Amino acid sequence: MPSVGAQAPELYGPVQRGQTLWGIVSELKPRYPGLTRFELLEALHAANPQAFIGDTRQLRADVALVLPAPHAARELAERQDLPASQRSTPPVATAQPSSEPGAASDSGTDLPQASVAQPATAGVAAAPSPTPPATGTPSAPPTAEQSAPTSAAASATASDRPADSTTPPAALDRLIDEANRLRSVGNAQAAFDLLLPELGTYGGNPRFDYAFGASALDAGQYNHAVFALQRVVYLKPNFAGARLELGLAHMALGNNQRARAEFERVRAMNPPKSAMATLDRAMSALAERERVENKWWTASVRTTAGFDTNVNASTTDNQFLGFELDPQNQETDSPFIGAGAGVTAKYPLDYDMELTGGAGLDHRHHTDASFVDHTLMRAYFQVAKRWDQVFVALGNEYHYGLIDQSYNNRGAASTLSAGYALESAAFTGALRSGTLRFNDAIQSRDVNQLSATFAARWQPAPRVLVGMALSLGEDEAREPGSDYSRDLTALRATLSWQTLPDLRINTSLGWLDADYPDPFFGMRREDEQFSLEASAAWHKLLPDGWVFTPNARYIDNDSTVTLFKYDRVVIGFTASRGF
Repeated sequence: MPSVGAQAPELYGPVQRGQTLWGIVSELKPRYPGLTRFELLEALHAANPQAFIGDTRQLRADVALVLPAPHAARELAERQDLPASQRSTPPVATAQPSSEPGAASDSGTDLPQASVAQPATAGVAAAPSPTPPATGTPSAPPTAEQSAPTSAAASATASDRPADSTTPPAALDRLIDEANRLRSVGNAQAAFDLLLPELGTYGGNPRFDYAFGASALDAGQYNHAVFALQRVVYLKPNFAGARLELGLAHMALGNNQRARAEFERVRAMNPPKSAMATLDRAMSALAERERVENKWWTASVRTTAGFDTNVNASTTDNQFLGFELDPQNQETDSPFIGAGAGVTAKYPLDYDMELTGGAGLDHRHHTDASFVDHTLMRAYFQVAKRWDQVFVALGNEYHYGLIDQSYNNRGAASTLSAGYALESAAFTGALRSGTLRFNDAIQSRDVNQLSATFAARWQPAPRVLVGMALSLGEDEAREPGSDYSRDLTALRATLSWQTLPDLRINTSLGWLDADYPDPFFGMRREDEQFSLEASAAWHKLLPDGWVFTPNARYIDNDSTVTLFKYDRVVIGFTASRGF
């Protein structure tokens, strides 16, 4: 019997928060030159229904997408009701399943899987397959060598081959030989289309069912593959090749437990080395998918270093109102080093509701200005619920800060947010209420905080993301007679550009106006601050999954009170790694 080029499905993921389906489609488009972006979008949606919220095009975070082979993607796209302007070619009619008993129905929930047709050999043959990626980038497409047919036999005994009790008619021989020839030249869809109309005649014959199931698997018709291959292993329970391919079909459909059961049965049969290599790749891909989909927590560590021209954000003047300022209240520059760690967790409360939380710790040491060394501890939790393209979330956050190893401030805040997501744009609004408390020496700075923010995000091009946020708020001084009440207006624009697959550049420009209604040292105070920041997240530059992030920030704070006029430049880098 012919063997199938059984390969583990290629995965993209896990999907990160903030990624859009249109952005992922644009990133994957070079792998599917024959499809429009609209067709690829529909193919990914049809192939991964579990990765979306309801029947929308809104992706769930932290899921892995199975990537279709190009021919399977086209098949999925052609089933969708796309207008002609969004298609690469006019829609064509696809073969319909037979209504005869034993024929599998086309449910439209097929998931894509990378597979290469193989020439006729006995049992299971190992086909080269790229190792599934563990990061949020797609695995590399197979090379010409990887895509070439292989003829390694995977079963040494004829008892593993499905055979008829009687010699099959010559017509069936010719039919199976032609299907195998089509698969051997990489045209599995044509092989599937050739065999599909014959289900009513030959369905139940193990030779036919195996050829049909193998063709369906290679063509991405996973429901058909499962039904046909189940019939084969029922009659031939020790046929390792059919069991391996049945496991792959279950895996592509998201039936992880059934896939693992079939893989473990094949392993127990002690197949030859070539088949074991294919099995190992399949089980590794399955383990990676289960890790991505089932992991309820993530952790990260980071280290940073750089130089700050004004670590204490102070004036260059050495006097104010005729008084000599303490050196610690004058502009001071210093190199710095730092380290931090964090953990986040998520717990689904319902199909469309989730509880998330996390905690983190960061410390920064300034080698020439230890009096501003600071440590920040923080924690948060949030409950979020989604209805199709709308979400609502309620969260709480807490922090505790040290400066020069002594308590400086603490704070708590509650935030109610809501948003609406489109294919290439998203709009959010948030209302935040909190408190900020300082140590006894500076408790006059204690304030109650209230703010409202409206933000919009837009993806005008496949690798470009633009954002804008407007915030209005107030700090109300808690101590009678305190001068630290203020009204705040802030505006920030952001631009993110995926210049290379492993390099993303982020920039932002901000403006903040702080108006103090009460006299400050007998003077009217109003601060106006401009900030400019640029950074780059560079994956794969460092080994072992570390991400290198160089960054630079400039701040210019102008004030009607000279004590608070300053500028500041911070240049550094961060290396971070997730677990």
